[in-house]
Amino acid sequence: MEHLLRSESDRVEWKSSPTDQTGICQAVVAMANDFGDSRQPGYVVVGLDKRGRALGLGKAADGDELQQRVSNWLRSTKIMPTPVFDLREWTTGGQSLLVITVDPYPVPPVVAYDGHEYIRQGTTTRRATPADLARLRERRPENQRPFDQRLVLDATIADLDASTLRAEYDVARIEDDSETLQPFESWLSHRQLGALRDGAWRPNAAALLAYGVDPQRFLPGARVEFVRFGGVDSDSPVASRKSISGPVPRQLETLWAQLDANLASSAARSEGVVESFLPDYPPDALKEAARNLLQHRIYEGTHAPARVEWYDDRIELSNPGGPFGRASEGEFGEHSDYRNPTLTRLLVELGYVQQLGRGVRRVRKHLERNGNPPLEVETDGFTRLILRARS
Repeated sequence: MEHLLRSESDRVEWKSSPTDQTGICQAVVAMANDFGDSRQPGYVVVGLDKRGRALGLGKAADGDELQQRVSNWLRSTKIMPTPVFDLREWTTGGQSLLVITVDPYPVPPVVAYDGHEYIRQGTTTRRATPADLARLRERRPENQRPFDQRLVLDATIADLDASTLRAEYDVARIEDDSETLQPFESWLSHRQLGALRDGAWRPNAAALLAYGVDPQRFLPGARVEFVRFGGVDSDSPVASRKSISGPVPRQLETLWAQLDANLASSAARSEGVVESFLPDYPPDALKEAARNLLQHRIYEGTHAPARVEWYDDRIELSNPGGPFGRASEGEFGEHSDYRNPTLTRLLVELGYVQQLGRGVRRVRKHLERNGNPPLEVETDGFTRLILRARS
């Protein structure tokens, strides 16, 4: 703490007001991007003015409310991907301070706030320029980047849904009021959808998964197999079956519709002549579980599809790969991490993900409120979520 209170630097920033959401989030993003490649934690100290005077946290210091609020800011979909951070309160000179410790993010991808990347240079946090972004994105060799960031060299821009991307580009061109928008391919690169290689623009895996005309041509396992059994085990007759392919957003829409079509309600309780009905499974829990299925699965090195098996007494959703990174620590769903950070960001931008790091917890809460048994989780090279019907 003596070091943090001595002066600001490229890894230390002071913020006077605990209500300055934009300033705090931009500072955290800049620390996560670690422009100087220090590979050391960065610190945002809240409650200090620019001269180092301890102003404290005011009324926000009461209880854990401030820490919870700041944690929600940093885990919201405004910051993508979510950095690793820690919050703790510190008292100096009778004043309380909030210290946010931020680990460097292993860019690429580059961490952004409200769609804009920030870096720390000297004692200043500023918006990253195209040259800054190029420097950050070249930091890791291609083969060490997340799979969804790696280029698919057999694919071209023609393998993407050009009409959808052009429409988004036209909207960005209208909204851009700070500088001339880049040419289309440069804009695609800026969105981390691909890059130039040997004179030709190539999409990455995330671009194909989110916008591909036929992503299964390059990623054969990127599909969902839905099976409805007329019994309680896999030897039961198959009542219906559907193979769901196409880009991930379309897969989600189709899978959500399939789950909704198979959902039934049953009597919950009687109150005189009025009989109450509840769904066998809470719809929001099914929607969250399906989103988790496609967002966090392994797409690399496997032709295995994600599977949804609906039995008379339960639904099992399984995908290739175990919990990734920090998500493997503690109880399943307690911590979040992103095997596919760029795909996750694109799903956020397209409106298919509203909250980050809370999916499994939300599934558990919806099941409890609906009167279903607790969620069951199995990990054995696959990740399997088991939702049992309300009895």
